[in-house]
Amino acid sequence: MSLTTKILFRHSLSSTLALILFGSANARAQAPVDDTSADSIVVTGQTETTGLSLSSRETPQSVTVIDSVRMQEQGLYDISEVMEQIVGIQSNRSSALGTDGTKYAARGFAVQNYLVDGVARPSNIYGFTEDTADLIAYERIEVIRGSAGMMTGTGQPSAAINMIRKRPGAEMRASISATAGSWNMYRIEGDVGGALTSDGHVRARVAGAWQDNDTFIDREHAKRQAVYGVVEADLTPDTLLTAGIEYQNFRNKGASRGGVPLYYTDGTETDFKRSTNGGADWSDFSRKSLNLFASLAHDFDPNWHLQIDAEHKSGSYDETIGYFFGTAIDKQTGLGGTLYSARWASDLTLTGVYANLRGSFEALGQEQHVALTLSHAQFDDDQTTYPGWWYRGDYARSINALEFFETGSTLKPDLTTSDGRSGNRVKTSAAAGVVRLKPISPLSVIAGGRLTWWKQDSYSLDSAGAREWTPALNEKAVFTPYAGIVLDFTKTISAYVSYASVFEPQTNRTVDGDMLAPLEGNTYEAGLKADFLEGRLSASAAVFRMKQDNYALADGAGIFAPDGSAAYHAVSGMKSSGFEVEVNGEILPGWRVAGGFANARAEDRDGVRQLPQIAKNSFKMFTSYKLPGELDGLTLGGNLRWQGRTTADGEGPNGEIYTQGSLAIVDLMANYRFSDRLSLAVHADNIFDKTYYSGLAIGSSRYGTPRAFTVTLRGAL
Repeated sequence: MSLTTKILFRHSLSSTLALILFGSANARAQAPVDDTSADSIVVTGQTETTGLSLSSRETPQSVTVIDSVRMQEQGLYDISEVMEQIVGIQSNRSSALGTDGTKYAARGFAVQNYLVDGVARPSNIYGFTEDTADLIAYERIEVIRGSAGMMTGTGQPSAAINMIRKRPGAEMRASISATAGSWNMYRIEGDVGGALTSDGHVRARVAGAWQDNDTFIDREHAKRQAVYGVVEADLTPDTLLTAGIEYQNFRNKGASRGGVPLYYTDGTETDFKRSTNGGADWSDFSRKSLNLFASLAHDFDPNWHLQIDAEHKSGSYDETIGYFFGTAIDKQTGLGGTLYSARWASDLTLTGVYANLRGSFEALGQEQHVALTLSHAQFDDDQTTYPGWWYRGDYARSINALEFFETGSTLKPDLTTSDGRSGNRVKTSAAAGVVRLKPISPLSVIAGGRLTWWKQDSYSLDSAGAREWTPALNEKAVFTPYAGIVLDFTKTISAYVSYASVFEPQTNRTVDGDMLAPLEGNTYEAGLKADFLEGRLSASAAVFRMKQDNYALADGAGIFAPDGSAAYHAVSGMKSSGFEVEVNGEILPGWRVAGGFANARAEDRDGVRQLPQIAKNSFKMFTSYKLPGELDGLTLGGNLRWQGRTTADGEGPNGEIYTQGSLAIVDLMANYRFSDRLSLAVHADNIFDKTYYSGLAIGSSRYGTPRAFTVTLRGAL
């Protein structure tokens, strides 16, 4: 599928180039294979959100970390499930996992910035995002809300998701688990790691997962496999070499890129079964990736650390699409909708290298910190050309929705390739620096900036079969500044203010064929952070205001640029404001809590609300309690997700506005540890079986997951 066609029919994807590589997890971090036996937690983990290794309290932005302990307690197996738990991030999932209809928003804008160990993924090249990643390879997920220019350089001023890989520990440990659940869900995990030599200088870790499941949607069947391996070697007491491999394979058959219509043609609301599938029985979505990575870290002395990272990732996606779309259908005949068919596939490669030097020095009687980063990366996608609904005819034909929803059986049009190819190549480099100065002991001033260069070229095959390259973007030395102040009132309470920026190159074109200028986004934030109970409990409160200029808005249906893509125009003054309150940690021995409240409203320059399908207010809270005394092997917990009223994107056949009222979803869990080596966990999600839409759009809305159960038996060897 060509770039032009993707722009036309995937306009919901951002045009960002979140390509810059910055920051990395501490190479010497060593995590045990199974953390669930920990009786208490201390919220003192370091994050890399500014390039400096700072605690959350020292970072003048909102940061959330979900670690492996919580992932196991809640039974979270893929990144989409983690996203549902993060305060301030809301999903608008209007289609099956593996399609481009699973979207998230934070602070009123789209979340599209993914990083792995600090290495950013491009968000405007389809297929590079990590939204189907299995979590077997990851130790924790770090989320920074607001602009993340110091991490990615580019992207939306919403949030950045940094996925930190597992590392081996010196002690040999192993675990295995088996899970069974609703809709024929079966999963097996294994994880083993430890020292390979008697002196502990060489360590390794291997983990793998296999999962096979139906879903609550008829005919939808998903499979995933993931394998991860990493080796660490102490070349000297001060030099660490790390190398690893990660393989991910995801496939969702019979899935739909859309959902069901909300209205009949007479203006009444539909009431389909939650299991209704709007996809053809031959629909098929698959993604594969193989990632090789290496790192060399050296401590010059206790104060200075250099790390050089390299990564090569090859992957592919192949999507055969047949799905229903219609703003309204006739209640009697089922007519009024269209079956859209297409296929798009691409081979993807990522090659990157970056170096980070950070350290500290004495000045003004205080310890001062500085970090410098250099990076370069290249991203390629090579697309095979297939036909699709832009051809009209059999690829976009009227269909009886009532009959189609029952069986998914329908004619599969000719989706063989025309042997055409097209694609993109992005080369990007960056130089960044940040300093944390303490003029006096209670006060920290953080200032930094990032210079970004990148060039994007597109190609198609000419009549002779040779690649014909066309320049698309060429941005040079774009500067994204960062500044923050942290004031420690006491040893446990701090206040902060910060400014962060980000920008996003755009491939959208106007009706005259001109490319839109890069989007510019800024975040202003102020807040309080506190640690209690000797660091076991943290709390934060933040207010923010965000602004975007050169925001791309579509001119409307049927209005095209000269190259055939949808025409856009740029508007300035898009803004969002709100506040967040969050807690995380242990409030009493054995009693853990994690969650909070978020408020955000996005508006255009005229005050018109944007993204009405995302609630302005949301609340998330997970808690677990390990019982004392004779029942100390039992842990009970629950999770509450609440969101306010939402409104569908678009109008019904007679101008109706569909509104979904506020809703609350309650999950419960119980874990019983028979011994240090054997435990049994039971999870019950949506325990009250609430019926709701997880993604709202007039022509295609998807129901949320009904009540579901899983049982996991986990053993440590």
